[in-house]
Amino acid sequence: MSPSSPPWAIPLDSASALPVYMQVAQGLEQRIHSGDLRRGSALPAERELASHLQVSRVTVRQALALLAQQGLLTRKHGSGTFITPPTPEERPSRTLGLLSSFSEDVRSRGQTPGARVLGFELTRPSPQEAMSLALSPGEKVYRIRRLRTSDGEALAVEDSTLPAALVGELHEEDVSDASLYALLGIRKLQPVRAIRHLRAVSADLQLSELLGIAPGAALLATERVSWTGGGRPVEYARAHYRGDRYDFVMELHGNGE
Repeated sequence: MSPSSPPWAIPLDSASALPVYMQVAQGLEQRIHSGDLRRGSALPAERELASHLQVSRVTVRQALALLAQQGLLTRKHGSGTFITPPTPEERPSRTLGLLSSFSEDVRSRGQTPGARVLGFELTRPSPQEAMSLALSPGEKVYRIRRLRTSDGEALAVEDSTLPAALVGELHEEDVSDASLYALLGIRKLQPVRAIRHLRAVSADLQLSELLGIAPGAALLATERVSWTGGGRPVEYARAHYRGDRYDFVMELHGNGE
């Protein structure tokens, strides 16, 4: 597939004994399993697929019906055809009662985490940041915005604020494709306790563009303050996770009565 080709562009062999609709189905299946076609994304209309692949709409309809039977596609009347979203077992998840990093969560699923820096600055804290990190208004903080990915797929936008005097000198390359918690651990500042607030929100235009989702799509928004073992606030963080691709799991315990 050339860089300019859409991910659903399937090479067909007119000399093959395999029926054309089977070639289309197998080609799309390979694209789904490779990740070129993202789970939950929509396929073009039958007419567009048929025109691009230079086959009949009947051929496309047969291929899509076969993939739907296999559970790889979901066909919604009046809405279109969608790549079936991952099952809960396939989604990256985070246990609410366990303090862990995004990178650890993604690796626990056998996937590769990524972090692309969208913004990095050394600046004065906002009133909310100063209060959360127990700082005076004149102190400096590192404010970092990153796009977090799993196997290259955008899952979250994270905004982290760190007290500059506590964490020491920091550069943009230090937090690119790196775990922030691992970095803090190297500096003997590993968070051991955190308070996180979780709520449901809708994606605005900026977040929808960064995450590759439709404006208004469901997001999980979190706000967190983390402390070191010595009781120092080390991070104030806000994040927006794709609601269709990321789960939070809560483990509850009884009081023994």
